[in-house]
Amino acid sequence: MILKLKLIDFKLLCFVIFLSFPSIASAENLINQKQMLKKIFESIVNIDAKIYENARTLNTLGKFREGSGVVIDSKNILTIGYLVLEAKEITIGLFNGKKIPGKLTGYDPISGFGIVSPIIPIELEPLKIGDSNKIDIDEKLYILPSQKQGPGSEVKLVSRRPFFGWWEYYLENPIYTFPTNQSWAGSALTNTKGEILGIGSLFIRDATSPGIFSPGNMFVPVNLLKPILKDLKKYGHRKSDLKPYIGLSPIENNGKIIVSRVSIDGPSDVAGIKKNDVIISINRNLIKSLQNFYLYLWNIGKSEALIDIIILRDGKKINFKVRSKDRMNYYVKGKTY
Repeated sequence: MILKLKLIDFKLLCFVIFLSFPSIASAENLINQKQMLKKIFESIVNIDAKIYENARTLNTLGKFREGSGVVIDSKNILTIGYLVLEAKEITIGLFNGKKIPGKLTGYDPISGFGIVSPIIPIELEPLKIGDSNKIDIDEKLYILPSQKQGPGSEVKLVSRRPFFGWWEYYLENPIYTFPTNQSWAGSALTNTKGEILGIGSLFIRDATSPGIFSPGNMFVPVNLLKPILKDLKKYGHRKSDLKPYIGLSPIENNGKIIVSRVSIDGPSDVAGIKKNDVIISINRNLIKSLQNFYLYLWNIGKSEALIDIIILRDGKKINFKVRSKDRMNYYVKGKTY
């Protein structure tokens, strides 16, 4: 499937979305649709974050981060969490050009979502959260970054398949879209009704199928937010379905799971696991793929556990007892969280 990239400024995108509506353009419909389009774009915000100097993610994600977000209720904005993780300053840029200070209200390392809220009282116009399980393959979708980040674009769903991240990150059924939009970070993926279906996370070289060059984007499905949203707003993190964090980056190479990086002072580092170690088993379960790795690790069912990991180093098997932790306790927290 080959689609021509459509980069669209906000006024033109309004017109394009308008043409997508199946209803007859009566005078009343026209007024209602214009109001809805205005609401859509007023709900898209810019996110600027300044990170603590001692942040764990400083070297990998940078000291200054920026992207987009979308308003989901009168007090909260949904974005991708890596933009605001370990932030000491957050600035929210509104559609009208006004900038207001924000704070990190909640972060979920399992899904990758972040919730940002204004510090000063202000009424925000939210978009409706849609159903990311109900996207048709031929449905028109829109990537909506903030005005500062770049133009929006019309895209289509091209794949739903698991994603494995080297930072101990796994999504069972993310949304892959094509063609690519360069301003994906934190951008809302919506349908023609203006409903949020996902939040932009990554650029993907093979969006349509593994190994086939088809540059696109990966979106975190919004349905993953629904069971944890109340917890994120109330506690700052999820309270259920917790996953253990062991602080290593696994990669798959010729059927072997190799440690490509060990987080300094993380559980694996403390236990003695090193870069280039080959993971043989977790709790006596043989590891033959990244999917195996996450299946056995995350099915432990709690964040803090004593995990038996056997690795191969210089031809010798070594057994380690790794005491996992809640990932949120590994990151630097400040006044914005």
